Amino acid sequence: MLQAKIQNWNPAEKLTAMILIGLLCTCIGVGIWYYQRHVVYQGAQSLKHVTSSMAQTQVTAINHYLGSLQQDIRRFTGRQAFSDAVAKNDPVIIRSFMSSLEKAFPKAISIRIIPSGTAEVNREHKAPIRFAELDMITRAENHQPIVIEALKVEQRWQFNLIAPIPADKESPTVATLMVTLTQSAIVELLKDADPKTGYFELLQQFHQNPALLITAIGEAHDLQSSTKNIPGTLWKLRFSPSASTLESARVSLIPFLSIWIIATALILTGSLQLCRKFLLSQDRATPTQRATVNFDKIVMDHQSKASGRHGTDILDIEVNEDDEDLLGGQSIKQNTRSQNTQEAVNKKSAPVNREQIPDEVFRAYDIRGFADDYLSDEFVALLGKALGTEAIEQGETTMLVGRDCRTHSPRICETLIEGIISTGCNVIDLGIVPTPLLYFACHTVSTTNSGVVVTASHNGPEYNGFKMVFNRNTISDQGIQYIKQRMQEEVFASSDSAGTVSDLDISEEYIEKIFSDIALAGELSVVIDAGNGATSELAPRLFEELGCKVTPLYCEFDGRFPNHIADPSQERNMHDLIKKVKQTRADLGIAFDGDGDRLGLVTPQGKVIWPDRQLMLFAKDIVSRNPGTDVLFDVKCTRQLNSLISSYGGRPIMWKTGHSLMKAKMQETGALLGGELSGHIFFKERWFGFDDGMYSAARLMEIMTLRDQDLDTIFFSFPELPATPEIRIDVAESEKFQIVKDLIAHGHFDDGRLTTIDGLRVDFAHGWGLVRASNTSAALTLRFEANTSEQLEEIQEQFRVELAKIAPTLSF
Repeated sequence: MLQAKIQNWNPAEKLTAMILIGLLCTCIGVGIWYYQRHVVYQGAQSLKHVTSSMAQTQVTAINHYLGSLQQDIRRFTGRQAFSDAVAKNDPVIIRSFMSSLEKAFPKAISIRIIPSGTAEVNREHKAPIRFAELDMITRAENHQPIVIEALKVEQRWQFNLIAPIPADKESPTVATLMVTLTQSAIVELLKDADPKTGYFELLQQFHQNPALLITAIGEAHDLQSSTKNIPGTLWKLRFSPSASTLESARVSLIPFLSIWIIATALILTGSLQLCRKFLLSQDRATPTQRATVNFDKIVMDHQSKASGRHGTDILDIEVNEDDEDLLGGQSIKQNTRSQNTQEAVNKKSAPVNREQIPDEVFRAYDIRGFADDYLSDEFVALLGKALGTEAIEQGETTMLVGRDCRTHSPRICETLIEGIISTGCNVIDLGIVPTPLLYFACHTVSTTNSGVVVTASHNGPEYNGFKMVFNRNTISDQGIQYIKQRMQEEVFASSDSAGTVSDLDISEEYIEKIFSDIALAGELSVVIDAGNGATSELAPRLFEELGCKVTPLYCEFDGRFPNHIADPSQERNMHDLIKKVKQTRADLGIAFDGDGDRLGLVTPQGKVIWPDRQLMLFAKDIVSRNPGTDVLFDVKCTRQLNSLISSYGGRPIMWKTGHSLMKAKMQETGALLGGELSGHIFFKERWFGFDDGMYSAARLMEIMTLRDQDLDTIFFSFPELPATPEIRIDVAESEKFQIVKDLIAHGHFDDGRLTTIDGLRVDFAHGWGLVRASNTSAALTLRFEANTSEQLEEIQEQFRVELAKIAPTLSF
């Protein structure tokens, strides 16, 4: 019967059936291909990724545990009092330290201090010294890297932590501290592993020898495993996922089948409807009409009728509902709507009044200018809309907003928030916060990675501005210009309902994070000069939590900055801090700029330690633990950084000045440390990589207590060359970059080596000089350094002569 019906079909019906069968076969083929390519392959890749990720997570946990043990060792070997007691063989002090060591290492079966050159083989001890341990002790005495390994004693595993006394490489080794930990400490390495997720094996392998199982935990499945090396050890971590983990990693067939069935049904249904309409139109049109009617003319006639007009050169044909569908009446309506929408967009995108968007406030790494003159409510509202739109386009639904304590910040912040939420983007208001807390929130708040803080940093009270973060990256240069373009063209997102605003106090979480990271081995007295800026309340709280005795100086919010400008890069702003440190006999004085992302430092003797010398100390500390790492510094820093970083096994990289430019370069290079002469210090080791004056101060205090030395003594080991502070020459904003370009093109500097990544730096055999255009103010900034005061003056004079040729009215 079916065959008879098919034979009665006309050619059009047969063609329709063939089309539908072809489409069905195509859908089946595409489904099979997609299943193989995406479901099967993606499932395998997902399992591989999950297995590797879980193994790496456990390796990271083991690294952290070992690092904390080694850090505990260094807390003792780095203390001068401990080293002196060992050198003098003072039994009373040594006994006191040994008691503290036993408390610090409750899982130790043996803690020994072995004088240099006296170690010998002793196989009978409960923590024996064999040739392997002897080699480790010798390496420690010579300050060579020590690879951790497990040793089997009476069918039980144990491992040693070995460190030279003192820890400082520049001092001769007087002894070696050897802490032997039991098998329970090895089991502790896997304490964070979840046995339900799979089978974790800690293995030890010497060269190409078979791997030995040290300890294991969990349940396994044989299909997949991933093995990761544990840095600084002979150990490997092998992870085999459990059946439940395998099941969770599988790609479900239900979404695939659902989408395939729906898509196939829609395609076939749509095709059938089109074929029916085609057949219907074939029946309704006469042969003559089929031959003469022009499709485009029908469309034009239909549009003309819709508008009430008839063209004389278009066929006047009545179009019924079926024909309207066939001819795309719906599409015609959609096109008309699209045209109207485009006209609205074009009208909306008309350039705004350029006076509302002054060019000079868009700087290299932030937006900044005179608050009353440039940052009008109209400007701020446009900026808020631009930022909210940008956040939405980058996949965010929320932005963090903070502000400093300047007198105009409340007005600017309120208007900014209104602009952001008008786009439909939500806002979390952090209130008055230092800029580092905005950065911290972008890394820790679960709902967003983007935000903006209203601040003019170290500038005077008449200034204000904005630092902006998207996806945890501080935008600069082209990113800021793109925001400017969006404001000028008014290309903003719109929403039927405004976004919401909620409040968040992030300070407690920030303090807790630093408290869990920083360990001070003794009490320090510190004077904190917040300059009446954004750190005024938070900084004293933080350092009191860390166990310091705090003397606050100008730690009250006052956006007028009545005592001095909150800029520690200018020595005149440090005079009150120097006086207070001497008066209170504090261990150190620390100063912050207006938004807290820069650090100023004063020693007990009242000496200012400029940030490039601070960076020397931090580089020595970090590179010694991470040989081969990159360390960034800007063009204004001392040339001694280059040789110091290299001597400790690091790779020095000079880069452009600017906090956002430095952070972008750190991300590009993977550097663990960076810094600028202005006081921005960037820690990627143990921290997030953003500039934070408070965290930098805490890291410095940690080094102080571990060394058990005062700041003057610590920095005495870093020779200081004759150098000028940063010199500022005021010039017109429109002229500063051209002056530097002309100096690069026409300046004559004998045998000097020119670096032009940021302004002009000329390095000579006996020193260097720099001139660059400031990115934060209408000025040129200069700095000079040399081996002697006479050579310093010679280099300055050479720059004076060459600068006078370009701009005769400028002098310094």
